[in-house]
Amino acid sequence: MRDASTDPRCATHPAPKLYGVGSYIAVPLHRKDGSFFGVLCAMDPRPANLTEDNLEVFRHLGELVGHQLEQQEELGRRDAQLLGAREAAQLREQLIGIVSHDLRNPLNAITLSAATLIRRTDLDDRARLGLTRILESADRANRLIRDLLDFTQARMGQALPVKRRTVDLHDLMQQVVDEVGLATPGRKLEVKMLGDARGAWDPDRIAQVLTNLLTNALQYSPPGSRILVTTEGVGDEVVLSVCNEGPPIPMQVLPGLFEPMTRGTSDGSERRSIGLGLFIVDQIVRAHGGSVEVVSTHGAGTTFRVRLPRYEYDGLDAGVSPS
Repeated sequence: MRDASTDPRCATHPAPKLYGVGSYIAVPLHRKDGSFFGVLCAMDPRPANLTEDNLEVFRHLGELVGHQLEQQEELGRRDAQLLGAREAAQLREQLIGIVSHDLRNPLNAITLSAATLIRRTDLDDRARLGLTRILESADRANRLIRDLLDFTQARMGQALPVKRRTVDLHDLMQQVVDEVGLATPGRKLEVKMLGDARGAWDPDRIAQVLTNLLTNALQYSPPGSRILVTTEGVGDEVVLSVCNEGPPIPMQVLPGLFEPMTRGTSDGSERRSIGLGLFIVDQIVRAHGGSVEVVSTHGAGTTFRVRLPRYEYDGLDAGVSPS
């Protein structure tokens, strides 16, 4: 209205006089879907000669304000969803850590009891086989629990602990291959050792890396195929590689292969873990200052290659320096 005192819509209304309104513009605000949001108002104590162009500009301004408000509402909703998802992820990871930690006590009791019974000399073959399977299953469960605890620690932003000491990776690799071979009779595990493989690493952690890579290679390769494990000293680093003759990993999977809950293929998934093995491998190798890579082709199979820089160890956990 150009003059509130003469406009028939409000000439007799007390509000213009109460608030000193001479001229008044009101434009409804709508979201993009057409729903009503509110009203954009402009008031002037003096009557104004408003042209149609002025009104059109104000209408466009109302549309812009309405759209901007809608965008802010949408951003607010997305922020709330993101915060909720982040809190849920943190809670889930904390829960995994707590449950995994609490599972260790009963599992250790099962392992101790089975190991005590299997040493008896009066067991028949059937009983001994059953106890052997219990121990193997308990060992797999322990590895899974360790992976879950490491996963939780890594996702919470904490570095995996590394306790370095002088290690010959040739010897460590042979020990791990022997242990895995006992649990997988009938599979062909070949070993190759080249150069000097001594340095300062955490032997338990490196054994965990080798075990995860060997388990992965066994799961993703045909039963009659071979697995080649190599340790090679090359200058200031030692290279560990595990090669299998299974089908190649799909190209679209490779970029995220070391992310948690990721598998190379879905074949035989009923025999596999929840997909933390390669994620843990990557985290342990990073904690040692190294790197891990994978090459997968039809002709050569799949090779995981771990590069670990050598360190000289002076006998103290904090006394580690590059050689």
